[in-house]
Amino acid sequence: MYNNKKWENPKVVLYCQIGGAIDMAEFAINGKYGALKNTGLDDSEFDIVFICWKTPKHTYDWLDENNFKYVEMQYDEGKGFLWNLYKGWNFGYELGYPHAEYVCPIATDHAFHKNWLKNLLKHGKENRIVNCKLIEPGTLPTLHTVRNFGLTTHEDFNENGFIEFCESIEKPNELIFDDSIPNATGGKYGHRLDAMPFLLHKSVWDKFGPMLLTLDQYGITGDTNFFNRCKAGGVEITKSLDGISYHCGGIETKRNQNKGIYT
Repeated sequence: MYNNKKWENPKVVLYCQIGGAIDMAEFAINGKYGALKNTGLDDSEFDIVFICWKTPKHTYDWLDENNFKYVEMQYDEGKGFLWNLYKGWNFGYELGYPHAEYVCPIATDHAFHKNWLKNLLKHGKENRIVNCKLIEPGTLPTLHTVRNFGLTTHEDFNENGFIEFCESIEKPNELIFDDSIPNATGGKYGHRLDAMPFLLHKSVWDKFGPMLLTLDQYGITGDTNFFNRCKAGGVEITKSLDGISYHCGGIETKRNQNKGIYT
């Protein structure tokens, strides 16, 4: 399934994998703290395409009602979640780069601070990855800043706490550089900056993409393996300290079970 809506050649293409949790998607995409209302860019400067995997009819209805571009990706049950996840990520870059210089993945379990995409894009250039300043709730081990603002739904999210905290930590125009040491075996790295969303210039993808669909020989996942190869190949891995996003980690198929741990 594919809806052939016209591309307008934006600066950035966002892609988002989507299943059946429309309340999370509505919050993360269209909501007050959603991706689209907080880019800081003119509508002509970015576009978004959805990758549908294990997607029910009500999701397609929501996509059509919002006039969104979308493409269906066949989910291979025998391969497992991570294999299909990285298949979708690779698909997103394939969809985006014919139309834009930059591609950026987003997800339906995020909230976004004002100007998040503008503050990634202003640092973008060839041979560079610009990561967001990521906040996570700490319900799982994380390398990122920890504050728990709840699940990303209209009913559960701590809006005031999120805004107050983002305003307290943002550092306008500040960019930091990854000082980690590439180590293919997954050993001690130093200060890693990998964080989704991240802005990826086409020059980086052309040289180092696609991502592995399986763990590599050292048990490293496709995204981390990709960043390792980029760093070893001389790509600048950076983080924008005013491009801020919150990732609750509420994978939509498990969000009811997860709900009780977001306090």
